[in-house]
Amino acid sequence: MKPKYLLLSSTVLLAACQSTSQTSTSNEMIEQVYAIEQQSAQRLAESSLQLAQKFESYCVKQADKREVEEQWQQTMHSWMALQGQERGPEAALALNWNIQFWPDKKNTTGRKMSQLLQQDLSWNSQLIQQQSVTTQGLGAVEWLLFDQSSTLPQPEACQLGNAITRNLALNTQKIEQAWQVNPWSEFDQTMWLNEYIALLANQLDYSMKKLSRPLAKIGQPRPYFAESWRSEKSLTWLKYNVEAMRTLYIANGVGLDNYLRKQGHAELADRINDHFDSTLASWPASSSLFAALQTKSGYQDTLSLYNKLEYLKYLIHEEVAIELNIVIGFNATDGD
Repeated sequence: MKPKYLLLSSTVLLAACQSTSQTSTSNEMIEQVYAIEQQSAQRLAESSLQLAQKFESYCVKQADKREVEEQWQQTMHSWMALQGQERGPEAALALNWNIQFWPDKKNTTGRKMSQLLQQDLSWNSQLIQQQSVTTQGLGAVEWLLFDQSSTLPQPEACQLGNAITRNLALNTQKIEQAWQVNPWSEFDQTMWLNEYIALLANQLDYSMKKLSRPLAKIGQPRPYFAESWRSEKSLTWLKYNVEAMRTLYIANGVGLDNYLRKQGHAELADRINDHFDSTLASWPASSSLFAALQTKSGYQDTLSLYNKLEYLKYLIHEEVAIELNIVIGFNATDGD
């Protein structure tokens, strides 16, 4: 009988060791992904505060407008790491529309901003908070900086811009504060894998919408549906989206890439990693999706880029989910 007891004890010990190892791996992934998200929120808050300061300096001291434009671009760059995500602190996710209103199908931002400029009000952040989200975020600042209808640096436009950028800084500070607590600290491995893959899949879905909307029907593009068409930076922001997703996927060497390899799926991990790299390496030279969609070749290049993202979605949404027995649910962009 003793050999049976020894065998049973060895089996229990092995199971315990495997469970401890899985928990350790899961905790390490959670901590690294959380650290990336927290740092992204911090960069966004710092960048938007600088945007508010530089906007005010531009208006008060008549400083170089290009400095404000560059700071707006840096703030957009920071936002791309969090844009489209549907996993994380609820307090942070609830502010997504306030940070950026998109898609703007009917030029609501342009119409609302023109209306605000015509109102005889002394604008401040409190008044802006009472307005539509279309006039609260980065798109509204873009309109002030790049739209031909903007009256910058006239006093009324400066006052409105100062109010918007200050309110934006307040909202991004709230996002940073929300990320001070790890929302996944109590997740077990199964819960975490579902959350992690959904985090990537949802952000990828959102990024693909940034191409599919302006591509519209073949031969009938809608370039004004492109994100940031006024500043001609649509493709630049999308590249930052993909770079941010790759960072989350790798997670400093302990992310999903590493986990797939440990589970015996190195070939799948290689395909995902290689596809990230090849997609970024072959990125279109132009930063303007609006301009690209004006030509047949530009449309074809954009469609090719969309297909690359669609394959990446297949790898994560289908192959990874199947191999790890994960079910990815619907998200806010489905059917939109």
